[in-house]
Amino acid sequence: MKHLRVSSLVTAVVGSVLVTMSSMYVALRMGALPWPTVFAALFAMFALKPFKASLHDINVAHTGISAGGLVSGGLAFTIPAVWISGKNISFVQILVSASIGALIGVWMIVSTRKKYVEELDLPFPMGIAAYDTIKAGDEGGKKAKILFTSMSASAIFTYLRDGLRIVPVVYKNFGMFPMAVGIGFLIGIVPTMSWLFGGLVQLIFKTSWLKDFGLGMMIGGGLAMAILGSRREKISLSKTDAVVAGISFLAFLTMGIGIVSSIVAAILAVFVVHMAGIVDGTTGIDPMEVFAIVVISIIGILHKLDTGSAVMLAGVVAVSTGLAGDSLQDMKTGKLLRTNPRAQLVSEALGAAVGVITASVLIYMIHSKYGSGAFGKYFPVPQAAAVSKFLGGGALTKATIWGMITAFILQIFKLPALTFGIGLYLPLFITFPVSLGGILRLVVEKAIPNSVEVWSITASGLLGGEGITGIIIGLIKPL
Repeated sequence: MKHLRVSSLVTAVVGSVLVTMSSMYVALRMGALPWPTVFAALFAMFALKPFKASLHDINVAHTGISAGGLVSGGLAFTIPAVWISGKNISFVQILVSASIGALIGVWMIVSTRKKYVEELDLPFPMGIAAYDTIKAGDEGGKKAKILFTSMSASAIFTYLRDGLRIVPVVYKNFGMFPMAVGIGFLIGIVPTMSWLFGGLVQLIFKTSWLKDFGLGMMIGGGLAMAILGSRREKISLSKTDAVVAGISFLAFLTMGIGIVSSIVAAILAVFVVHMAGIVDGTTGIDPMEVFAIVVISIIGILHKLDTGSAVMLAGVVAVSTGLAGDSLQDMKTGKLLRTNPRAQLVSEALGAAVGVITASVLIYMIHSKYGSGAFGKYFPVPQAAAVSKFLGGGALTKATIWGMITAFILQIFKLPALTFGIGLYLPLFITFPVSLGGILRLVVEKAIPNSVEVWSITASGLLGGEGITGIIIGLIKPL
């Protein structure tokens, strides 16, 4: 097959494992998951340059590498909801949920790529960023050196903090998290200031009501983004979508949600992947947990779901919509480079398969080691907390409902309600370093604008270094 090389696929497998590990830690510990697309492009470039790889080889590898990160995000944002609710779920159920989600997300590339990348030619900002990174090349290995120097520094710092415990985790209400600073730099000044404002409101008022209100704002903000982002484009279903819906129906039947509910869930699963393609293509944001909440809420009306089935369904939706967004960003890069999309599809499927196994093992091992109480203490997971409100037996508080309404209204006026809600929910020791990253971004853009790319690569390295090191240490010894 044109542009498909063994070296690219091997790089995709190794890179997917690393990105899956890093993304799981970042998503659980920080309650956020910046796109791993540019990181994946740089990693592929670094790994394949010695083999005189073409831009197509690098792009194919980067496609598979980033897939694992979105599988991690899909599971991290949904599966802990079952433990937060005081219930349990088996490793097999987690693996099945992730596998079905990956199958839907990858298979639907066939129809979504043609419509949103080719016909509508949506911008897909992260795909363009990856294209710029790959196209610019890596003369003398400068970018790779910056990336891996940053990763190494972050990894060493994390080892001193969590391994040797020489560095405190929190110092005067400031979390010593390099990746939090990296997240803030990557998402920019407006979202981080909204995040900080939410944190300051939390600091001033200190009421439990605000946490529920913050959860509601996260849900309402994400839902508004999904609806407002997709309203301009008409969603039309293809034969491929019908096949995916049929397979999804059979898969959902095995989860015990009833025949009628399985039919509706299969149709919704296809529909929300299209919504994810539109929202992600126009904004670069993919509110995976919100799509999951929408689906389990509708199915919950038709069929009383037990907690295990509900969280499995939520996992399917989050993984499939996350992978759809990731793959379409990569396909945008491929269109610009004129890479064979079939080669990218093979790499995406392989990277997703690796991500499914790695992410399922990781999240189950974390729960086995720390127990249900870890989610909310060591791992804030605000997205999963939001999902837990909609599981079987879950009840929405008035504060959550008001938060949803408020965020929806604010989002209509393009105010960053979702990040404000995160600030209300997450502890301040996470909010402060994230805000520092956003402020640093503003300073760099104003004072030394030509170096923004270098600083962005450094920020990506901070995420990767702490994410990988943190998850390894966390599984070996208590946090």
